Amino acid sequence: MTVKECYEAAVSFLPEKPEENVEVQKFMVSWCNILLAELMEYENVYRAVNGIEELLSPLTVSGKEDVIPYNERLVKKAFPYGMARWVFRENEDIAASHEYYNLYVFAAREATPLLESEVMDIYG
Repeated sequence: MTVKECYEAAVSFLPEKPEENVEVQKFMVSWCNILLAELMEYENVYRAVNGIEELLSPLTVSGKEDVIPYNERLVKKAFPYGMARWVFRENEDIAASHEYYNLYVFAAREATPLLESEVMDIYG
């Protein structure tokens, strides 16, 4: 999914046409980079489970045609909701912004595999 496709998915939640939100398009790359930073821990869990080297710092995008460089499941499930929260905030719909933030957090958790580890018995 590209940054532009993510933005288009985010504005599809609005009750208006995308061309009515031209002014906020300038933020899509910045918002995507914030999401990349916020979701790096989730991406690293995916990488650990799949034997891929973990990230030490978040990856970034520089243009709207850039492909979002995290695993597809996380990108498709969480990124549009994460971006939608800012689109609604820009439209001064704070309640919807909070709702989409909650959907974003839930989607990020749902898209992330569980990392199995040994449990240490400290009482035994």
